[in-house]
Amino acid sequence: MLESLTFDQMKAFVGTTFHTTAGDREIDLLLVQAGKVMESEAAQLDRNPFSLFFLGPGDLYLPQKMYTLRHETLGTLEIFIVPVGRDAKGYLYEAVFT
Repeated sequence: MLESLTFDQMKAFVGTTFHTTAGDREIDLLLVQAGKVMESEAAQLDRNPFSLFFLGPGDLYLPQKMYTLRHETLGTLEIFIVPVGRDAKGYLYEAVFT
């Protein structure tokens, strides 16, 4: 399923929550932004690359790795997320799709 996701599909889910776990704790990740990524002219990709940005709680840091994310409409997705920042709202994570 991940191979077929597109920016246009995912931007419709901005503002919705994805769920994952860390140990025995249920974590909510709010999809706060979907953004297009600049494509190299040399790249021969099947889709336009894009990034998803998730906001997680500020009291729990999730290291970069694959996470099973659950969404009420999309179902279960295995997504590699990377922490990219932190502010008063929590930790920000990015997933890049090429």
